[in-house]
Amino acid sequence: MVMSFHRRSLFRAMGAGLTLGLLPGGVMAVAAPGQGATVNNWLHVGADGAVTLFSNAQEMGQGGFSGVAQLLANELCVAWDKVAVKPAPIIDAMGMAGGTSHWTGGSSSIRSQWDKLRKAGAAARQMLVTAGARMLGVPEGDCRAVDGHVHHSPSGRRIAYGAIADMAARLPVPAEPKLLDRVDWTLVGQPLIRKDIGAKVDGSATYATDIKLPGLLSATLMQCPVFGGRLVSVDPAPALAVPGVRHVVPVKDASIPIPGADRPMVLVDAVVVIADHWWAARQGLLALSPVWDFHGKDDLDTDGMHGIVMARLDDPGSIAKNRREEDEGAIRAAHTAGMATAVKTLTWDYRVPALAHAQMEPMSAVADLSPGQATAWTGSQFPSSVRRILSGLSGLAEDKVTTNILISGGGFGRRYLNDYVGYAAYLSKQVAAPVKLIYSREEDLSQGRYRPATGCRIKVGLDADGMPVAIHTHCAPASGNVWVSMVSPGTAAQPDHQPSYYLPNPLTTMAEVGLPVPNGPWRAPGSTQGAFFFETFVDDLAHALDQDPVAYRRRLLAGNPRALRVLDAAVAASGWGRTLPQGTGLGVAIWNSFQSIAAQVVQVAVDGDKVRVEKVWCAFDCGTMVNPDSVRAQGEGSILMALSASLAEKVELSKGAVTTRNFDLYSLIRMDRIPEMEIIPIESPDAPVGGAGEPMTPPLPPALVNAIFAATGRRLRSLPLTDHGFQVA
Repeated sequence: MVMSFHRRSLFRAMGAGLTLGLLPGGVMAVAAPGQGATVNNWLHVGADGAVTLFSNAQEMGQGGFSGVAQLLANELCVAWDKVAVKPAPIIDAMGMAGGTSHWTGGSSSIRSQWDKLRKAGAAARQMLVTAGARMLGVPEGDCRAVDGHVHHSPSGRRIAYGAIADMAARLPVPAEPKLLDRVDWTLVGQPLIRKDIGAKVDGSATYATDIKLPGLLSATLMQCPVFGGRLVSVDPAPALAVPGVRHVVPVKDASIPIPGADRPMVLVDAVVVIADHWWAARQGLLALSPVWDFHGKDDLDTDGMHGIVMARLDDPGSIAKNRREEDEGAIRAAHTAGMATAVKTLTWDYRVPALAHAQMEPMSAVADLSPGQATAWTGSQFPSSVRRILSGLSGLAEDKVTTNILISGGGFGRRYLNDYVGYAAYLSKQVAAPVKLIYSREEDLSQGRYRPATGCRIKVGLDADGMPVAIHTHCAPASGNVWVSMVSPGTAAQPDHQPSYYLPNPLTTMAEVGLPVPNGPWRAPGSTQGAFFFETFVDDLAHALDQDPVAYRRRLLAGNPRALRVLDAAVAASGWGRTLPQGTGLGVAIWNSFQSIAAQVVQVAVDGDKVRVEKVWCAFDCGTMVNPDSVRAQGEGSILMALSASLAEKVELSKGAVTTRNFDLYSLIRMDRIPEMEIIPIESPDAPVGGAGEPMTPPLPPALVNAIFAATGRRLRSLPLTDHGFQVA
């Protein structure tokens, strides 16, 4: 699944037929065969009736390519086996969600393109029906689109799309095409087989590590193991003595100018070995003994990092930076006034560790910056950034570089950050040859862009009925920004990346810590920390008030009937309230993110220090599901990723360097510990379409520790479980 071309050649490549595009802002455009156009997304109906969609969503296992194709094919009224989806050119007019940048993240592939893709499909369908009616010599009103044909109902005659595509291409594009009514949908809502599965099964799928080019060299690297350290020197001789090794490249004080940015991409000091093949490069790298200057930053360890984070909770911090000063004053005044009415206040502290992405495919990219060209092949979540990197290094204009976006073996946010592409391009320029850079697993885990270790303090004021009158969440992330914001009563929109409740007089603050540990987005950024803090807190609150955790949440959700319906579905499926064996407990949590709502109930069995997660029930509402099977798969993957992180995952530091450098020390969940999972889909047809790739991740960690509390009476306010002496059974 790789394609690279310029927009002028697109239509020549597609041949005769109907080619439909979306201009920025959703304005429709059509191009006759052989002509080019500046468009956003393309839809092509060929002479054989085949439909091709050019999508700007990068495929990393989440099914985004197939999902947008399914949505489009539904409006076109074509058979699923007649649809193909290919990568779109990296041009500004084809940016994600109406913008100019190409990126994939935020569970946005479907929800950000729902309206414009439906409109593209509907416009093409209407043009084909018009052309078909003219070809048949019948009134257009007597015709409808059926399974890739225009069908004349009174006579039963029909004509295939392919036979009329050229005629349709010459018709005016309807400004406001009529979308299909929900009752007429034939593909949306169906569990169809994804378009990317076949190539993965038969081995024809192309990843960056599969790229072969004339003169291609392979590289691997060692970045300074201590964050913030610098390379002093390296003797290349031991590596050059390894057969196959061509170059040893010290990367010192290197940076890449980025067009349109106010600062360059800075490459961490590193030593790179380039060879005829990767194994020679790896052996050459292991033979080296670089000299590093750690600049006094080699004194940070895991306990020290956590201690610093938790100590910063005593710092008052600040309100979200996008608030104006008058807003901040009003928010603090309202919160203070609300807290003054409380008959009781309660406060608890919580903490989560740093987490690595640990995706299946380590960072990898191929770059060719031979004189006069700039080309890359990679599975990046941020193709526009790749293009800027190539432009900045080569000096070529952005529209003169070539970015080939491939599928990738998992991303989870790590591939949104293109430091690895920067190294590959820099190395290619240094040696004037194409270079394939592949991180070792050790390098991948020890030089990640981690979900930051974060502490949180939550203080609540309660009225005489035990309901909040004011609440304050205060976070301290080791690096970056983490907030747990809340929505006040009377807000029309659903909370998003927030607790599912409407809460009075909320105050959200954060104290910056600024440790040198690099951070980045990790599946459901911010929400995985926020949900653990807040939903564990809600259980703490329910217990302090001697109330059932579900009953108390129902009280809090009185103003949010949609979220309450999701909670009730998960609770009902789990049989909440039934008699359980000794040492067995149920825990619950709910969270809103990516315009979706997920509620989970976890059942655990605890025997001494051994914990086994037996089952997870997840009720999920993303508005409308395009492919229920894909939604279920994303739910199961999200649950397992969150469960693995909660059980034993933790990035460990010693003397400023990561020590959890491979899977013997960074423990992922194993097959024999995977629980039974039940996904309960809920649809809200009138709600905005939400994401599905991430929203089922956040509720799992708090539901898990809440279940352990129910089973043992032992409250855990930090993760992972192994930190508390538990073993995973």
